[in-house]
Amino acid sequence: SSATRCEIAVFEVIGENLDLAMSKDEVVALIGDGECAVKTLTRNHLYCEPPTQQPSVAATKKREAADTLPEFTVRQPISVLFCVCGVSQ
Repeated sequence: SSATRCEIAVFEVIGENLDLAMSKDEVVALIGDGECAVKTLTRNHLYCEPPTQQPSVAATKKREAADTLPEFTVRQPISVLFCVCGVSQ
């Protein structure tokens, strides 16, 4: 299967109190089954560098959507999983 090359240099998430429960070194951000390398985590922003190839949809996808776009998820150190949204190129 051919992979789609991602052209996004940095992925930005905007929210509130993002750094209250975890530090930049603890947070794990995923796009589908690929890791998005966290570069910055502040109170209102998370910036991460996506994988160079578009990841496949994670096998543990919980959303019942008709599309096949990978989801962006953030894991806390205590294994709490947040699904933020679907991701497209």
